[in-house]
Amino acid sequence: MYQKFLKNYAVTAGILLVLAAGLVILFDPFFHYHEPVGPLKAVLTKKEYQSIGTIRNFSYDSLILGSSTAENFNNRWFDDAFGVTTVKAIKSSGITAQLDYYLKQGFENREIKAVFYSLDLFALGGDPDTVFPDESMPLYMYDNNPFTDVKYVLNKDVIFEDIPYMLAETFLEPYDEGTSYNWAQYKTFGRDEALRNYNRPDVIQPGKVEEEYKDFVDGNVDLLVKQVERHPETTFIFFYPPYSMLWWDNMYRSGELGQSMYAARTSMERLLDYENVRMYYFQNDREIILDLDNYMDPVHFTAGINQYMVEQMKEDNYRLTRENYQDKLAQMQELVEEILEKEIHKYFNQDKQK
Repeated sequence: MYQKFLKNYAVTAGILLVLAAGLVILFDPFFHYHEPVGPLKAVLTKKEYQSIGTIRNFSYDSLILGSSTAENFNNRWFDDAFGVTTVKAIKSSGITAQLDYYLKQGFENREIKAVFYSLDLFALGGDPDTVFPDESMPLYMYDNNPFTDVKYVLNKDVIFEDIPYMLAETFLEPYDEGTSYNWAQYKTFGRDEALRNYNRPDVIQPGKVEEEYKDFVDGNVDLLVKQVERHPETTFIFFYPPYSMLWWDNMYRSGELGQSMYAARTSMERLLDYENVRMYYFQNDREIILDLDNYMDPVHFTAGINQYMVEQMKEDNYRLTRENYQDKLAQMQELVEEILEKEIHKYFNQDKQK
């Protein structure tokens, strides 16, 4: 009797496990196996788990690449403006080597018409030899090993949270698939919020010397150049997002201003000559970066700024060329000096030098 009970229990448990796995494979909320089926929407809210699946399995011809400053783009803004079909490849605080991994994955799976690359200066200062994905990521979503898929298909959170959420967003909520990974709707923007989230260094640090950052920046630009050269059929649209005046103040006080300017200059000088590259520079727009109501912290701006950048790039405004890039950088340097000498003192007392 006891043996029969154990046998029945094992059979029942086995059936339930198979059903659970089948349920996950069918709905596949992280898109590990396929695009959404039937009327289901591509509900994209967990980039660490979902970016790789969308890159490998979705139908698209272009990529939106970047850090959290790129999350609040609506994919359809690019689709409508440039006649493409996009998915996002996002890594919060992502450095160049990490984003390069996503870019390679995209090129392995299809022909890419355009890459819209939000080129963060801090990303160009990261280690170009960084190995990614690493232990901070759910590696079973990345490794192409069917045996580790058990961590996904028999994951109770996926079954009892992610699938119901996918269904609710599809049938009960007006979810816009273009807002993949968008977080702006949950945040507060404005001068007070931006200042509250700026932990200003008390002491002004000496500026870094070129030897401290040159190899990293040059190595990261090498990664970008290699992708551009390997894929001459792809249009690479690099754009520099506008950080607030607080960010530039922080770069100065932390001793990293020289590194940031070097990263901008080097990336421009080495990429501008390629026929399949277009570059746009928004960082010296004083109306944006001096208005703290556009920000929630020194770096992150409203989705309205994201939309504005797409609209301006469509009209080919803010375009960098071999003839004008040095003037644009000079304007940025002058604006930084204005921030440090005048604008920042509207919010902070006169600095005491170290």
